[in-house]
Amino acid sequence: MKNKIKANNKGLNTLEGVYVPTLLTILGVIMYLRLGWVVGNVGLWGALAIIVLAHVITATTTLSMSSMLTNIKIGAGGAYAIIARSLGMEMGGAIGIPLYFSQAISVAFYIAGFSELWVTFFPSHSLVIVGMIVWAVLTAVSIISTKLAFRVQYFILAAVVLSIISFLIGPSLNDGPMVLSGSMADASFWATFAIFFPAVTGILTGATMSGDLENPGKSIIKGTIAAVLTGFIIYMLLAVWFARQATTDLLLSDTMIIFKLARFDFLIIAGVMGAVLSSALSTLVSAPRTLAALAEDRVIPLGTFFAKKTKKGEPLNAILVSSAISLVVIVLGNLNSLAVLLTMFFLTTYLMINLVVLIEQGTGISSFRPTMAMSILVPLLGTLGCLAVMLLINALFTGITVITIIAIYSLLKRKNLVSPFGDVRSGVFVALTEWAAQRIMKTPFHPRLWKPAVAIPVESPEDFRRISRFARNLVYPSGRLYYMTIFPETVMDENQKEAIEEVLQPILAEHIFVQKVFVQSDRFEKMLIQALQCFENSFLPPNMVLLTISDDPDKRDRLKVLINDLKHTKISVMCLWLHPKFGLGSEQKINIWLREKSRNNDLAVLSALKLMNNLRADITLYRAVGQEHQKLRVEKELTRFIEEARLPGNTQIKVLNGNFYELLKTETADLTILGMPGKYEDILKILDTAPGSILFVASGGFENILA
Repeated sequence: MKNKIKANNKGLNTLEGVYVPTLLTILGVIMYLRLGWVVGNVGLWGALAIIVLAHVITATTTLSMSSMLTNIKIGAGGAYAIIARSLGMEMGGAIGIPLYFSQAISVAFYIAGFSELWVTFFPSHSLVIVGMIVWAVLTAVSIISTKLAFRVQYFILAAVVLSIISFLIGPSLNDGPMVLSGSMADASFWATFAIFFPAVTGILTGATMSGDLENPGKSIIKGTIAAVLTGFIIYMLLAVWFARQATTDLLLSDTMIIFKLARFDFLIIAGVMGAVLSSALSTLVSAPRTLAALAEDRVIPLGTFFAKKTKKGEPLNAILVSSAISLVVIVLGNLNSLAVLLTMFFLTTYLMINLVVLIEQGTGISSFRPTMAMSILVPLLGTLGCLAVMLLINALFTGITVITIIAIYSLLKRKNLVSPFGDVRSGVFVALTEWAAQRIMKTPFHPRLWKPAVAIPVESPEDFRRISRFARNLVYPSGRLYYMTIFPETVMDENQKEAIEEVLQPILAEHIFVQKVFVQSDRFEKMLIQALQCFENSFLPPNMVLLTISDDPDKRDRLKVLINDLKHTKISVMCLWLHPKFGLGSEQKINIWLREKSRNNDLAVLSALKLMNNLRADITLYRAVGQEHQKLRVEKELTRFIEEARLPGNTQIKVLNGNFYELLKTETADLTILGMPGKYEDILKILDTAPGSILFVASGGFENILA
């Protein structure tokens, strides 16, 4: 006995914390006041179809939720916690916030049902005042004690069971055949489904109490599955009984027909009032838990205020705010309109729970090892079922719901929420990447697909800083950048890592693809060749290397060796020499020297186009000819080249007669781009006379400006 009391003090058990409140939420106002109307409107076959379809959605969601609960340790927040731990806090909040409001509105829905029933017996009483009184009583109970609120439900469950028995042994008001079909005079099939669906939305009641349960993982699974099965059997049985005991006219005209069909109507009164109050009370207890969980994770503003709890562990402020929301809806809402609204909110939540399991199971990540495994068809059926039903009920409101979720997600994304737990978003991206990689690796490369993917080997972060602006303008917005460096020690120094992160931060802030390649080595040249060879047959490899030309003679000698070694790789090479005095100048003028039929021309022009677009610079195409009479022919060739290559209309042409080296001295520019000479000594010769910064390019054969 002592052990039992001690266990109970730790939290609610399966029966009182999950099964009873979930079942009483399911067996609520819809069963008493709307099930008979559903049968009368769509007939027994239509009603059974609605019940089965609704339970298929809730059953698959329950199984999906159960599968997740055997894979993770759920904290407070129920469905919000499941989604947040799988898709990140932003998506958890995007679903959790509408879920919270749907729970708060549910309280008003149940109280509105109770008030409607009460006023039927006491017509002189005000519907709104009755609702407000009930609201005040339930709010007080929820504040006093969660355990008290849930244990009172044992007595309510007994009243519900007795009311059902009273209905089943009551008199028949139908002398004819069973009501097997309906004319749908009052509402369409899907509108009827929308009004009925809130009857089965209680499956999240136990999950939302996860933070108050003794063993949330096991209790939620066992209690919810048992409650769903129990509710399904009872609804199927009662639908058949309504069709057998009453005529279509009575079922459609009298929403209180269950009282006339019962043997003892006072038991029905006790059952319906108790069930409705129980549903309202359990939802009023669970909704603040969702709000408090959102607040604890700092997903919503005023997190400290909403997360505050009493000495008994009750989220007092969250309870008061939730009660206030339900009060507003009580005053403004009506039963049927609320039913449709709740249907959309809950369907969205159910869809996401199923989608979470579908993603985790579909991506095949090793961390998804639920002890309650199931076929992937279960979450797939749940996902598609929820989405299809949402569209069939109200396509416009479905769109509004999706837009709302996207808007909340976008707002939360800006908050840069820090998740204390991992999620599967990266797993999704990895799965998509793997799928794409398999197909890309089998597809021959075409020059039309070319975009700059630049490997930049640097010895220190400061070396990269000097060319970072140039590198950014070469790859922005959709190119790729590979930062490659070596470290001689066994483990890279943390200070060096921090310096690299700092120098890359401006580029990362612009959402440019950046991959860092760190290799433990004492020889820079050897590292680069080996790293590029590893990249050669990988997914998304670099397609060119950007080297810098130093004024240091020793580094120039090493560069010569490196360029010669790179000739044996399948990669384009760029060598950038920044003028020590002018740098890139005003970054407004780019000269491109094109040699006739040179394989480097395409890379030179493509690189210039990227720089031109980002710097808003002007491009001039140059060619040197040996004879004056050749100028007209070459000008026509370059004009045709501009048209075929679709270069900007303001691209200029200059064909000059004379010695190339002498001409290069006179044609100044912020950056001059030209094909890399075959001899390294010619590179140095050009540098000695260059009037500005120069970019040498050597194509690896991947580029085609005409593609």
